[in-house]
Order: sequence, then structure tokens, then C-alpha cells
Amino acid sequence: MTVLGAALGSAPVWGASGEALGIDYTFSGMIRLEAGLKTVDEENPFNQRGNLFNGKEVQRNGGLPVLGLPLPSLTADTATRNGVPADNDFNQTQVRIENTLQLRFSDSFSGTIKMRGIFDAAEYDEFDPDDVDSNRVGYLYEDGPNYFENDDFDDGGSQHPLEVAGEQYMVDFPSLYLDYQKGPLLIRTGNQQVAWGQALFFRVMDVANGLDLRRHLILDFASEEYADERMSAPGIRASYQFASGWELDTFIQMFLPSVLPNPETPYNVIPTQFTVHDRYENYDEEFNSGFRLKGYFGDFGVQFMYTNRYNPDGVFRWTKSNVNRGVPIIPGSGAILAETPLERDPTGVWSAEEWFTYSGMARLDGIEGLNKLITDFPSSMLLGATPVQNFEQANQELDFFFQVAGPLRGHIERTYHREDVFATGFSYVFSGEPGSWTDQLIMNLEISYTPDKTFTSIDLGQEYIVEDEYVSALVLEKYQRFSSSFPATYLVFQWMHRSESDLLGRHLSGMGGSVNNAPKGVDGGWDGLVLAAQQPFPGLVWRADFSMLYDTRGGLFIQPALKWKPSGNLNVEFYYNYLDGSLGDENENIIETIEYAEEFGLRVAYQY
Repeated sequence: MTVLGAALGSAPVWGASGEALGIDYTFSGMIRLEAGLKTVDEENPFNQRGNLFNGKEVQRNGGLPVLGLPLPSLTADTATRNGVPADNDFNQTQVRIENTLQLRFSDSFSGTIKMRGIFDAAEYDEFDPDDVDSNRVGYLYEDGPNYFENDDFDDGGSQHPLEVAGEQYMVDFPSLYLDYQKGPLLIRTGNQQVAWGQALFFRVMDVANGLDLRRHLILDFASEEYADERMSAPGIRASYQFASGWELDTFIQMFLPSVLPNPETPYNVIPTQFTVHDRYENYDEEFNSGFRLKGYFGDFGVQFMYTNRYNPDGVFRWTKSNVNRGVPIIPGSGAILAETPLERDPTGVWSAEEWFTYSGMARLDGIEGLNKLITDFPSSMLLGATPVQNFEQANQELDFFFQVAGPLRGHIERTYHREDVFATGFSYVFSGEPGSWTDQLIMNLEISYTPDKTFTSIDLGQEYIVEDEYVSALVLEKYQRFSSSFPATYLVFQWMHRSESDLLGRHLSGMGGSVNNAPKGVDGGWDGLVLAAQQPFPGLVWRADFSMLYDTRGGLFIQPALKWKPSGNLNVEFYYNYLDGSLGDENENIIETIEYAEEFGLRVAYQY
């Protein structure tokens, strides 16, 4: 956690405190309106109502390759996807309430209970399956979008054991733990976050917990450093401060996966021509564990970290649909399709052009993805499907089956894999002339190594990509005073390098695909740069923030923000999320994936 994060985590000035039944308590809370007003005409292209092909006439030329040679087009027609385009004004319309109760039972025992409630007003152009005569299976689709539940999970769709969720609301306890402290020993038992590391936007040592991306993806205030997104998990954490100034921090926690936005919700990132089957039930009794040793050698700070975990992001591959819905003109085809990853439904893919456009956007290989759908599921061959050798054959075969069978949905499954993460970090505080740029400049360097890390294969085949990955981040931060009339400005510069994947965890071999080309991949790893600044105004009624993330392959995220605190209880925050993913080659940077979400944000909170 950076200096900025520590400042944001300081005790609030509002709330109530006292004693009851011999227990000291402090209570605080807030209610906050959160809105994201769209500033671009683009809709989320990964949702049905934002699909790029809605209402677009596409030429299809179908044929089946024989003996490795494409036949002349057997059929030619046009197809127009029947989706109803959306025209949303908002990406986010939520109300949040948070209450925190801190208890002190004795000098050694204390407890913390934080309750969080979110209600989404769902003021969006929602997708209605009936509008396109859809019968697709899964994800509580029957009533349209579901903002918080996932019916692949137990407990009525709640995605955390301490959560109650419905279609438009969730209530959970991000903090629910008991502390025991005796001198240098601290033991914390219960639902909690483990936040290690220094990086803003980036996570190198911060690997203990996954992220909950349902509420606002990664587009909240950057300065909050995943505080709202980081998943808590039930577990035990113990730390010990040695007399030499060194600290040993250890934990064991229940494994919980990262939570992705549901289909048809504003910040969904997986194309909804796919149905995702989450296999978390196979891992819900697994645990993560790790330790960090941190201390100083003179002016140098050092830390060493090891975590054994299931990667909470998971990986994806084709899976059987188990949907018996056949092609009317082919008797018995329903049972065959059920043994493949395909389902006939209007919410699927309509043409080869749509297939290759979205495989590029998803950083997948559309040609080999088709081949794996066939070779890994031999039942596909009973319908005449055969592996293809090139782009032309793939186009013909895909168009042929879309012409004969109609639109087809793909079914994929999400699985999780255990990995070891080794990391080290170094820090140094420079001493320069008072007021100079080097005076009290803090440098942190973090490096992690994950051997045999599992990645989604870009063909969605049953065999995943397994490679070693190195991740490093350099962080420079300091307070610099530019004027005697203003408080000091907090400044941050960061650089991250990842050897095998981008910031979203997608393997770099899938980069650069398009409607006309298979992905060419990229060499040299992924690099991102961050600049951030925070400037309080005199009297601390106003504060200006600025954060920028630059993906060196051509993506830019800029977030200017202004915070206004007219009274001790009222807090108003304005921000703008500017997103541009078109500064480099097609489908090679992370910003392209979310640039539809450019928005003006407003958060109005009353604290008590």
C-alpha cells in the first residue's frame, strides 16, 4: 500500500463512540450515490444490445472444405443480426451504504464489522431475451440481466459466503474479524483482505485476494487502490514485529475467485455470444496461504514474499453445452450439438465476419478456435465439420454452418489452477536538499516470479498455455511543495513489465487478431506507465486528483478528479474517465477492451 493509500485509510472524523456492557465501540458509516454518465455514443460491444453487428447486413458465403481444399461457395446469402441496439445515458446508477463498527473488548482483543450494501437502480436499456426469441440457457437469463447473482455459485447465487445478493442488490461484510494483539504479535481471524505491495493500478505482491469487478470494473478512483474491488476471504492472519524492526506476516485463507461482471450488465467484458460455466464448486474447499518478511538494512528496505494460491482469475476453454436443441432439417442433431460447445440461439454468432471480429476483440485465434471446437469434441464431425487449414476455409465453413443451423452460441468453462508466486521488493528513501525533487523521494521496486503459470489458450482448447511469468513494478512517490500557499502535492510515477500477459491476464500470443487476420502475438512483454498527482487546496475543502495509465502498445486512460468537502458530513467527488485504445495496432492494448466506458462520474456521500 502506498503512502496515499495509508492516508486514505486513516480513521474518519465522523461517527459515534462510547461504551456499552463494558465494551468500547466506535461506529461510523455513509450513504453514497454513485453515477456514471456516458459521454460517448458507443455501447458495450460485449453485450447483446451493444453488439457491433446489430442491424448490419453481412454477406455470407458458405462451403465445406474437402481434402484440405475449399469448395466454391455452395450457398450465398446475407444476414442481419436481429439485436435491438441500446442507447444508454448511464453506465452506473447505484446507491451504496456502508457501516463500520469497531469494538474493543480488552487490551488484547478487538473486533471490526463492516457491512456494505449496494443497490443498482438499473436505469439502462436492458436486454430482454424475448425481443429476439431467445431460449439461451444459464445466468438467470429468463428475466434479463442479473447485476449481482451468478447461478453457478451456491447459496442462491451469492458469490461470497458472507454475501446476500439479488438481481439488483448485494449486501456483504468486507470486514468481519477479531484481533488478538499481545506486544509484537497480532493475530486476525475472520473475513479480511491481505494487501501487500506498493503499486497503484498494478498488482505484483498483492496476490492473496482476487477482485470483485461487478460494481464498477476498475474505473473507480485510482487513488483508492482496489480498496473496493479487492475480495475479502475468511481466514487467519498473523504478524510478528521483531526487536530488530523486521516483520513476519503470514496468512491462510479460503480460496475465492475473482468476480466478473455478469452478461448484459454495463461493464461486462466477456462477449455474450458465449455462455460461461464457472466450475468454482470444484474448488470451494481449497485454501491459499503465504508469508511476507519485511525489514531494513540501513537505508534500504527489503521484503520477501511467497504465496501458494489458486489463481483467482481462472482460465477458460470450450465445454459441452448439454443443450439439446437441434437443426430442424437434420434429425437427431440436437443430441449431437449437446455433445459439442454449441447451442442454437439468436444470441449467438451469425456470421464468420462476426466470429473473427469478436475473436480478435477477445484476444483469441478464430481459426484454431474453430479447429479445437471440432477436434476436442469429435461429435462436431457428425454434422460435417472438419478442421480447416487457413483463413479462407474457416470463413467458408463457419458461414455454411451459420446458414444451415442459424446463429450458434459457444459454451466455455472457467477453471482454476494452483500456482506458487515468489516475490521480492526493495525500497529506498532519498535524502536531498530540502525542497528539491530528490528530498524524501521514495523508490520501491517489486519483482515476482510464477513458475508454470496457467493461461487461457488462445484457441480455447482443452490444453492450457503453461509458462513461467515475471512481473515487475518500479514505483517513485513523494510529496513536493510548489507554493507556500498550498499544501504539498503528492506525486507518483510507476512502470510495470509483464513477461507473458497483459494487465487483464490475457496471454500476449493472442494479440493483434482482426476480422481479416489471425493474431500475430507481440514480443517483448507488456509494459504500462502510471502518473498520478493529488493536490489539496488551502483549507482542505477542495482536492484535485489526476491519474493516467498508458499502455505502451497504444492505450490511454486518464482520470482527472475533483473532491469537494463543504462540511464534515458531506463529500462530493467529480471525475472523468477518458479512454482511448486507438493509439496503436488493433486489438493489442488493454484500453481497447473498455473504451466504450468513457464517462463522467459523480459520487455524493453523506457520512455519519
